[in-house]
Amino acid sequence: MFAGSPVRSMWAQLRSGRRIEFSGRMWALIVGFLIGFVILIEVVARLNHLRGPLDMLITDLVGRPQIGEIKIAGMLLALVCMPSRLRLPVAGAAVGLELVWNIQRLIVGNAPTVGNGILFALIGTAAFAGWRLRGSEQAGTLKAVGLGLLLIVMGRVGDVWLVLSSRANPNVFDEYVELADRALGSPSWAIGSVVNGTPWLTEVLSKVYVYLPVAAAVIAFFQLRNSARDGFPRHHIVRTFLLIGLIGPLIYFLFPVVGPTYAFGHELAGAGWQDVWPLQLPVIGDPTALYYNQGVARNCMPSLHTAWAMCIFLHGWRGPLVSKAFGAFWLVCTTGATLGFGFHYAIDVLAGAIFTLTLESALTRPELGWSRHRLAVIAFGSAAFSGLLLSTRYLAVQMSDSGVVGGLALIATVLAVAAAFLTIEMHPGRDQTPADGLPAEPGAIGRKARELAAAARSLAGEASAAVTREVKKAGSSKL
Repeated sequence: MFAGSPVRSMWAQLRSGRRIEFSGRMWALIVGFLIGFVILIEVVARLNHLRGPLDMLITDLVGRPQIGEIKIAGMLLALVCMPSRLRLPVAGAAVGLELVWNIQRLIVGNAPTVGNGILFALIGTAAFAGWRLRGSEQAGTLKAVGLGLLLIVMGRVGDVWLVLSSRANPNVFDEYVELADRALGSPSWAIGSVVNGTPWLTEVLSKVYVYLPVAAAVIAFFQLRNSARDGFPRHHIVRTFLLIGLIGPLIYFLFPVVGPTYAFGHELAGAGWQDVWPLQLPVIGDPTALYYNQGVARNCMPSLHTAWAMCIFLHGWRGPLVSKAFGAFWLVCTTGATLGFGFHYAIDVLAGAIFTLTLESALTRPELGWSRHRLAVIAFGSAAFSGLLLSTRYLAVQMSDSGVVGGLALIATVLAVAAAFLTIEMHPGRDQTPADGLPAEPGAIGRKARELAAAARSLAGEASAAVTREVKKAGSSKL
């Protein structure tokens, strides 16, 4: 009874495409659900003799925090979303607290780090808002702090989830993925050789890889900087970013993969099967799921770093020129880092792109509502993602032997999902559809959509012709 009416109201708003306005009861339900979820993960971790997210957060608060990048991102996100008059005092308090903590560390001979001051500043801001602020300013401040803390808390939940993935899956599918990846030319080996031999490129890509949450906060600035005054937009990067982190790790339990540098390299001494990455491809006969050292997370399929970078790119493309350039730069560099450091295979990267495009198909343009077309695009993206995983697992040898045919099929799948996503993203909108049901005159967006559709048809035709040529060539070589 408590949640029935708010949930029904929210569902009605979702279906209509209207801005969702949560009641106090609905907010209480959401906060209660999140707290219950974190406690559940804590219990599961303790049962498996692991540190849980609450334990880690307590250490981050009063001990020596780790992974400071996500805490910086959480603070930036909170600053962007809170009322403008509070931004400088909160930022100053966080910097001051960080200085106090790190001066103490330097005095006793420990290395500095980041996290304590940020967490205390966010918690203190929430307490101040509940005590002294009122009305919309109080609500805006609490929402801003809540978003920042949510990013930090879910980061710790993700850390535990990764360790659980290694406990649940002693065997991994890396042999299948490596073989299937040869249809794309094994890019991780090629790019890895370049990155490993170029120190400055290694430095740049490592910073891009680590500071991905901060990059998301940068795009959030363009989208949410006026949210305290005007309210949150119907769709923004934080929703997609958190949803990727919530759903993506579930796949790790279904398709465990550790990555080239772990399975075929020397990232973890004594754990790899063949120490050949990135100099030469491993020798694999009939692929099988092999035991791997339990200390490494099975977090490759899909590549969530690529999924998040694709999210940054898509949302950045909706902003000004500097936002577009920033998003494109981050996507290119993140892809180079995931492959160049041997953390992922190319198929992981393609799966991450499809994953984000499918989620964005469900979230983008909420004013259009839940039409049959949107549901069809989501179903198509889900089928493409599932088909990619199943093909990798059960057709790895055939994909390896297919050469350019298999590579074209994989790339064409991603392009097809991207084209389907654009049919929603570039839809003219309800307000541009004539009331009498007659077709509207094509505007700039309509023309772009038609041009993209024509380009997609042309690309599909070229791919089909290439496949036909390769099949004929293969058939003639057998005679």
